[in-house]
Amino acid sequence: MMENITSSNAFQHIKHKTKPVRRFIKKFLNDWSLDFASMLAYSFLVAILPIAVALFGILGLALKNNPQSQQDLKDKIIQSFPADNTTQSGIKQVVDLAFNQLSEDAGLILVIGILFAMFGSSRLFIAIDKCMTIIYRLPERPFLRQNLMALGTLFLLIIVIILMLIASSVPSAVINSVSGGGAQFGVFLAGIIISLAIAFILFELIYWLIPNKKMTWKTTWCGALVASITLEIFIILFPLYVRQFMGNYAGQIGFAVILILFFYYFAIILIIGAQINAYYFEQYPPYPDVLGTYLSKINDEQNQENNNDSLHNDNKEQNVSITNDDEQSNRTGWIRKLCCCTRQHTIAPESVQDNIV
Repeated sequence: MMENITSSNAFQHIKHKTKPVRRFIKKFLNDWSLDFASMLAYSFLVAILPIAVALFGILGLALKNNPQSQQDLKDKIIQSFPADNTTQSGIKQVVDLAFNQLSEDAGLILVIGILFAMFGSSRLFIAIDKCMTIIYRLPERPFLRQNLMALGTLFLLIIVIILMLIASSVPSAVINSVSGGGAQFGVFLAGIIISLAIAFILFELIYWLIPNKKMTWKTTWCGALVASITLEIFIILFPLYVRQFMGNYAGQIGFAVILILFFYYFAIILIIGAQINAYYFEQYPPYPDVLGTYLSKINDEQNQENNNDSLHNDNKEQNVSITNDDEQSNRTGWIRKLCCCTRQHTIAPESVQDNIV
């Protein structure tokens, strides 16, 4: 019965139509995308405090004489995360820690702290770069170029975050100033569109700058659009998920678990967008096997080639040695023949002379 189903025209038609999707899923899984998402989630979690220190340090220098603006900035940053109490409480602790650390520093110490924070947080983009080398089948950058790319991307990210905070404050301010449900809904919808546009710019910058190859708008826009739409849906649904399934998590441990889960799904969204660009627009096929198995087979083939080359070289050296021995024997034989001929020529006159005598 199963053979009849698989051999039917309808099944073959569906199989043919779904082949691109199945190959995309195969590439996604064979590239260890979920494992790299876990790595990126940890990198996000480690980099969040240095990024906050760098961001607040730069903004603190600009808003040094305006404490009210600093407080409004802190509130906007906290409210930009999923609206569950545990996550926002944890983010508030991180923000307060960053601001308190910066408020205790001044002058040269503050500048050094910002530089070290930028270097530490830039490690996140090096981790993303390593993921892109697998997705796009690329060589890694040299050490200096890799770090310059990471620092430059971090600087652009800080600018994008500042724009996101400014844009997110506009709809709420307009909603408070307008009356009527229809007008408020329109402003709310405009806020979602602005947030979507900023997320699109964020993903587009990552997909355009981080891969170690020349990228174009034509090969990056679709993945950035899918990732930004998915991120907006995820930000809306994630608080519901936390309240429904993670309500028992509390305190700093609960915050860490929820935050790393948030970053894990964010990393999956980031990788999905990159995989869409690589597979559908750059035409990178999936590996025939899972990444570890594929590398193992390549290593075995390389070892086999090295063994064959070594055996070939040994045989060649042996043949050369035999040839040299033959040539040496030939030379020795000619020398012996020459010596014998010389002896015969030297002895012959003596014999003739004896006969004359």
